[in-house]
Amino acid sequence: VGARMKAAGAAAGIDFTGKCDRYPNSLAAHTMLKYAGKVAPAKQSDLMEVVFRQYFTDGLYPDGDNLAAAAREVGLDADAARAYALSEENQKAVAREAREISMEGVSGVPFFYVNGEPAFSGAQPPATFVRLLDEAAER
Repeated sequence: VGARMKAAGAAAGIDFTGKCDRYPNSLAAHTMLKYAGKVAPAKQSDLMEVVFRQYFTDGLYPDGDNLAAAAREVGLDADAARAYALSEENQKAVAREAREISMEGVSGVPFFYVNGEPAFSGAQPPATFVRLLDEAAER
């Protein structure tokens, strides 16, 4: 984790420790997030926050055990979530969906759509959101 990212995180109250020395393959984590979206949509964002905390702050690699612990922490069935996340069939479906989205022009996260149309990628200042929403309201 670079100094710029640490500084940005600190400003937002996030401790990017850099403890995990492995760059993650996030497919299983994305697949688990898909699972949460299907079985408990209200817990999907909480799960994402826990997975991020595990990796960026606690230094835990997003393997099956750590993902199951994240699911348990937010109140999901850890065994079912782990099985879904590690399923080759489910991972292939998530990878296919990511390719399709990429072909639509999505190149990074976060990515925002306005009125169903691709708008912009990356973190933006609040003024950008206000401007785009004002423009959309005028249409």
